[in-house]
Amino acid sequence: MDILERDGLVDHSEVRKPTGRPQYSFHLTEKGQDSVPKDYRRLLNELVSDIKSISTGELGGQILRESLARIGERRAVECARSRRPVEVVKAAFEDGGYGPVLETDEDGLEIRVTNGPYRRASIDDEITCTVDRSMIKYLLGDKVQHTVEMSPETNEGVYMLSADQIVNVDSLAAGD
Repeated sequence: MDILERDGLVDHSEVRKPTGRPQYSFHLTEKGQDSVPKDYRRLLNELVSDIKSISTGELGGQILRESLARIGERRAVECARSRRPVEVVKAAFEDGGYGPVLETDEDGLEIRVTNGPYRRASIDDEITCTVDRSMIKYLLGDKVQHTVEMSPETNEGVYMLSADQIVNVDSLAAGD
């Protein structure tokens, strides 16, 4: 484990109990996750390409975009059990294993999706982010700014909502 940790593939945290020796909990880092053999990127890219080619023009892309949007809306509805919309977004991303990081400051809310299941595929075609976008739009409205940062250092999707927009979303959810 020491060698894997030295190479940045695993990390650990200490688990303290009231008595006895400390225990350690190990987990894969992003580098570790990326080193595990899998080819989901290729599969997803082939699927996206195939669906887009269903017919001439934009029909294939439109079908794919609409399908992904419906998936996002269903995820939003499933997680929206009497919670504030921002909490629902966080819960939906956590439920999907996306590793969301939510940060708020005087400017507003920033949601960083650090472990999306198709993050590598979105380098080749941003349409794969449609699920996330439609889920956020359904819950927070259509004023959310989306950026995709796909450099090897910051391979994540970023969504931003201004402080005024957060107040509006919370007011609508409360029925004000």
